[in-house]
Amino acid sequence: MNFPELVQARRSVRDYDLSQPVTDADLEAIFGDVILSPSAFNLQPWTFVVVRDAEQKKRLRAASMDQAQVENCGAAIVVCAKLDAHNDAPAVFAQAPQPVRERMVAMTAQMYGNNAQFARDEAIRGASLASMTLMYAAKERGFDTGPMIGFDPQAVAEVIGLTDNFIPAMLIVMGRGTAPATPRGYRKPLGEVVKLETLGGRGLV
Repeated sequence: MNFPELVQARRSVRDYDLSQPVTDADLEAIFGDVILSPSAFNLQPWTFVVVRDAEQKKRLRAASMDQAQVENCGAAIVVCAKLDAHNDAPAVFAQAPQPVRERMVAMTAQMYGNNAQFARDEAIRGASLASMTLMYAAKERGFDTGPMIGFDPQAVAEVIGLTDNFIPAMLIVMGRGTAPATPRGYRKPLGEVVKLETLGGRGLV
């Protein structure tokens, strides 16, 4: 399907057919697209923990306000934002000419190394961009998804063994949906959400 069709087809889904697994090959195809998502300085401040084991999904469900879809999906994906992604700059720019590499490493260290809040915000931004790519890439391959923020971050971190330099930014359940898509919910008109030149400017339409 083309992109407008993909956007129209994507829905947030809670009910999945557990008889149709999410395979390693499926994940490889989907995440092959996801890793092309944009990020500041190309630091790619994300790691995805894919949970498919039944017992591990139960533990993750308990950390996610006991929401059934976390257990009853093909894969529950914890999108992890890396708080110190600037430390990866030497590897990210390893193939760049030396002057470029030195400048980028110094710049990222200066911008993020001394500003934990800014680094955290940037990690969540990058992880969120990648999350949207993930949902579209999954839909393109016949999988439905559901983004979730209803979880205990510390409990989720403990379930999947996160180190202190990561935080769970989002949880995405994925699988083959079992029910037809429900009608799309209310969307604000363009004129309300798109303003020209200033926030108080004319609406787009």
